[in-house]
Amino acid sequence: MSTAKFILITGVSTGIGFALADHYCKQGYSVIGTVRKPEDAVELNKHKNFYAIVHDVQDKTNLDNFKSQIEKILISNKLFAVINNAGIAKAGPLEFISEEDFTQMMDVNVLSVRRITNIALSFMDKDSRIVNMSSVSGLFNSPFSGTYCITKHALESMTDVYRRELMAFGIKVIAIEPGPIKTPIWSKSKGTLDKYFHTRYGEMLKSADKIIGNAEQSGLDVSHVIEACDKALFQSNPKTRYLIHRKPIIFKMLYWLVPDKIADKLVAKALKGGEKHRVV
Repeated sequence: MSTAKFILITGVSTGIGFALADHYCKQGYSVIGTVRKPEDAVELNKHKNFYAIVHDVQDKTNLDNFKSQIEKILISNKLFAVINNAGIAKAGPLEFISEEDFTQMMDVNVLSVRRITNIALSFMDKDSRIVNMSSVSGLFNSPFSGTYCITKHALESMTDVYRRELMAFGIKVIAIEPGPIKTPIWSKSKGTLDKYFHTRYGEMLKSADKIIGNAEQSGLDVSHVIEACDKALFQSNPKTRYLIHRKPIIFKMLYWLVPDKIADKLVAKALKGGEKHRVV
């Protein structure tokens, strides 16, 4: 396998991004990974075929330098794929989540994907791949994850538009849609909803940390995401979307077949379930 086949992955410091970068380096691919701090790349730098670029995807002023760094790494090679993995999640009632948090999530989860993709496209040709790390939250809207759901719905739309615009050039665009995956994001989320306890939603949120813990325990291993990415990158005719969920058939029925008002009742019932609650 030639190390001249380059894959750009955003947000490789931890979690899914780190796992993907580590996996493809071990498979012999040359991986360009973005990190926000040099020390975030220490572990991945052990791979001779890993190239770290210190770049915050929110940085709109340094894009020319970012593009130049990619060009220096590629030399005369093309970019085989970009995996838009960088993303953030901040939960809270849509009524009270701050304008700053809402705007930041829109920028990281949606606008930066367009910025990164457009830069990557200048290095791509026929048979290149664009993989967007979406979520089941881009298919089903859960209370208190509203901002995240909005950004992932937008990313689903963006994926469709890019796919249909680029198909004439032989560039394939695929969405990966994970449900809960075992990563550090769950432990980082604990306690973040406490600040809303004084609001009208306080009673519903009092078991938030228990819910997060249950989701973490029932989450799938990151290997499921790697498997889906492998299919998206290397199958000659990949699917447009890869859903990763413990109960994919039930989930598909919920967002395809169940009428809104019935889904609303199911959500309301789940919210009354206290610490056992997890909508999807």
